[in-house]
Amino acid sequence: MELEEVIEDQDEQDDEILNEDDDDSQMPLDNTFDMTLATSHSYLGDNLQVLRGRTLLDNGIYVNLPLWPPESTWLKWLVLFPGGTLPIVERNPRPIDMLRQCIAKDRTFGVACIRNVNSIGTTAEIYEYTEESRMQGLEEVRVKAKGRQRFKIIRMKNITGRTPVADVKILPEIELGPPNYQCRIASLNRLRGGSNIKRLNKVSRIDSAITPWPSWVYNLYDPKKLSSRIHNYLKFLESKGGNIPSDPTDLSFWVAQNLVITPKTALSLLEIDSVILRLQREEKLLRKLANNVFVCKRCGAKVAKQTDVFQMNEEGVQSAYCNPAGAIHETITLHKAQSLVLDNTPPSSEYSWFPGYQWTIAHCGGCRSHMGWRFTAAQRDLKPQSFWGLTRTSLVWGERESHYCDEWDSDDENNESTDQSDTEFLPPYSNIY
Repeated sequence: MELEEVIEDQDEQDDEILNEDDDDSQMPLDNTFDMTLATSHSYLGDNLQVLRGRTLLDNGIYVNLPLWPPESTWLKWLVLFPGGTLPIVERNPRPIDMLRQCIAKDRTFGVACIRNVNSIGTTAEIYEYTEESRMQGLEEVRVKAKGRQRFKIIRMKNITGRTPVADVKILPEIELGPPNYQCRIASLNRLRGGSNIKRLNKVSRIDSAITPWPSWVYNLYDPKKLSSRIHNYLKFLESKGGNIPSDPTDLSFWVAQNLVITPKTALSLLEIDSVILRLQREEKLLRKLANNVFVCKRCGAKVAKQTDVFQMNEEGVQSAYCNPAGAIHETITLHKAQSLVLDNTPPSSEYSWFPGYQWTIAHCGGCRSHMGWRFTAAQRDLKPQSFWGLTRTSLVWGERESHYCDEWDSDDENNESTDQSDTEFLPPYSNIY
C-alpha cells in the first residue's frame, strides 16, 4: 500500500500530451451512417464471389510476384499499407489476365508505385472477385484486395507485352519488447497490468531509478507509450466516433494510411522495418502537423483544419475508392471545408461510395483544379446531412510541411498535373472523377 502511495505522489508532468485542438473539435459528431457499407465497397456490386482462406508468406523468403501493370495510371501515386483495402475495376485484357492467374494461384500480387531495385511495396491478396461481359464483347473484372505484407524488390523482370514481374523479398515486422525489461523491479510487476498510463509511467520512473538512464529515454522506445502519445494526438477523431487501433503494429500502419502526406513520405514509413521507429516517425509527423491546415496543392488556398476530419469508413478517415472508369482515389472525409466550388450539375447517386448519399464534383475556388466531391444525404434521417470527400493528391499541409515532409519532385508534380488535366475534357458523368 505504501508503495502505491509513493507512486501516486510522483511528479505527473509530461505524463500526457496536451490536446490543443479547438473546443468544437471535441464535440461528438452525430453519425447514423452504416460505415460497413463504405468499408465493404458495396458500390462494386453484390455479386462478388468471396474467396476463402488467406495466404501468409514467411518473413525473409524470396518469391516471384506479378506487379500491377504500368498502364494502370490510377495506381501511379498509391502507396498501399498492410491492412488497407484496394478496390479495382479493370477492363484491359492484360491486367485481367494477371488477375485471373493470381486467383488460380495464391491470389497475391504486388503493389509498388516505384519499381526499381530495392524499392518497397506491399503484397495485395484478392478476397472478392467477379467477372462480367459488357457491351461489344468487353470484359470487366471487379476485385477487392487487402494489403498484407511489405516486400523489397530484388530484381525486375520486364518482358515486352507481358505483365511486369519482380523477384521480391518479404520483409519482417520487427517487434521489440520493453526497453528496460532486464532492469525491472520484480516487486512492481503487480502494478504493470491494465491501461492506466499515469500509473505505468510512474512505475517506469521507479524502474529507471536503478539504471544510468532516466525514464523518458526508455519511454521513447516503449511501443505502448508511443501508441498512447499518438492516441492523444488523435483524440479529436475518437471524440467523433473514430476507431483507432490499439495494437502498436496495426496503429503504425493505420496512421501511415490515414495521414495526408506525400507519396515519398508514405514510402519512407513503409520502408521502416521496426514498429518502434515507425511510430517515432509518425509521432514526429503528428507533432509537426498538429496546428497546420490543409491547402490546395496547386494554389495554396486554405481548405480545412485537421480537426475537420472525421470517419465514414471503419478502416479510417482516408481510404482508396474506385469509380466505374477504374480510377482509384485515396479520399479523406471532412465535415467542413472552404474555398471550394461545386459543379453546376444535379447531385448523383450513381456509383456512390457512401450509399444513401449523392455526390457533386468539387473544385478549388481559386485555381479550379479538381479537389473531390461533396456528399449530400438523400434522406433527412441520415446523418451527417452532408460532408466532403477530398482526394489526397489534391491536398498538402500548410507552409510548415515544407520544413519537414518530403516534397514532390518537380517532374512528378508536372506529370500528375498532366494526368489530371487530361480528364477535364470528359463529361462529368463519365465518372473519371
